[in-house]
Amino acid sequence: MPRSHGDDAPASYLAEGAWPDGPLRAGAPVSAVYAREFALRLRAVIGERGLNPYAVERITGVSRRTVERTLKGQVLPDFGAVARLETELGADLWPRREHCDKRMSE
Repeated sequence: MPRSHGDDAPASYLAEGAWPDGPLRAGAPVSAVYAREFALRLRAVIGERGLNPYAVERITGVSRRTVERTLKGQVLPDFGAVARLETELGADLWPRREHCDKRMSE
């Protein structure tokens, strides 16, 4: 799947540990920073509500495969999927720039 600026899959930028919990290596692109934060937020909402990828698909119309691949750091979902996930789950999932700027400087 083509990615912006030739970025690799988000999880490939991990310094150590498991996606999305482990830290990103120095110089990771901003797409990986956003993808990590998005995956953390999506996982939290899914867990808080006792959902699984099949239920998320039924509720949002975003394929379970996209949800699973996002949670594994294999893809960053497109804007339409992000919008449907946020709207139908009633949650702010896309990180604010300020939050990611802080993460990039750590």
